[in-house]
Amino acid sequence: MKKEDVENDDSVFKQFTNIPRFSSRQVESIAGLSAGFATTIITHPLDIIKIRLQLAHTVVAKDAKDAAAAATTKHNKPFQSIVNIIRQINQNARSSAKQASLRSNSVSLRQPVGFNYLIQYYRGLAPNLIGNVSAWGCYFALYAEFKDYINTSNLTIDYFASSSLAGITTSISTNPIWVLKTRITAKGKNDEGAYKSIIDGIRTMVRNEGIASFWKGSIPSMFQVFQASLQITIYDHLKNYLYKTRAPTEDVPDPVVGAVATSLSTTQYLYTSATSKIISTLIMYPTQVVKSRLQNNSQSRHTSIMQVVRNLYFHEGGVAAFYKGLSANIVRVVPATCITFVVYEHVKRILID
Repeated sequence: MKKEDVENDDSVFKQFTNIPRFSSRQVESIAGLSAGFATTIITHPLDIIKIRLQLAHTVVAKDAKDAAAAATTKHNKPFQSIVNIIRQINQNARSSAKQASLRSNSVSLRQPVGFNYLIQYYRGLAPNLIGNVSAWGCYFALYAEFKDYINTSNLTIDYFASSSLAGITTSISTNPIWVLKTRITAKGKNDEGAYKSIIDGIRTMVRNEGIASFWKGSIPSMFQVFQASLQITIYDHLKNYLYKTRAPTEDVPDPVVGAVATSLSTTQYLYTSATSKIISTLIMYPTQVVKSRLQNNSQSRHTSIMQVVRNLYFHEGGVAAFYKGLSANIVRVVPATCITFVVYEHVKRILID
């Protein structure tokens, strides 16, 4: 065989092997899906605690008697509220285990107690998993598309506008999933009025409230879109800053993927994602509380955003009422955001490499 033939064969092989395995859209979608799946599985129990804290009604003291009662009520203190909710979930798990053992005639058929705890802490996992996986997969793909389309000379405008458009599209599409998830996780499996399943929830909502009920809280969700846009803008600016300040000698094997880093290290992704999330959460958290109240409400007590706002402010503790569940939310969202973005960035890198 001639040398020229070997070189030609090598050239053809290189061209063939250099064909991208995935398109840029597929890379963004797969990385987003992976990030949403990993984050949901790990943080779902904390999400349940956060939602129940947000939906807890605190009674404002109107006289000395009420004030004395409130002072001895653990539920008025954030940390003790978390403890009370955990106790309630554990009690539901023990009750479920007891009921299951009474129904079972055979010891071998009885469910282990730990299984009932798992069910209680992962109640509503299905809609949460469907929502997060589809939302993150859609969001990252749309964000990349809009960035390419907008492409102005101002990076802040590019980041904020692209993430806002991607967020609005994703939010409208997935809002029905979040309404179901909120209602399922707000109550224990054996609580009065609890949905038996996703299908039962859909049927009940359609029968009692109509199709429009699936888009309850969609307007406050738009504020969360702006929170996400604010977070992404801060995140990408921090990434760009770290890209510019990183020395060439920092291209060392990454401890997570074991390959030479072509972007940032895992530690840097943790820093950028945590910082951006904390700042955006502190600014926009009250809108999450309002949204949860609207989505969970199946009665006519709260019919508008302003009614929810007035009720929270005048009857549930003033400004502090808008930050119910903040401590649990910070504990949940910061690790969740770190998981989301670290998984997203590393899966994206693996697919590209």
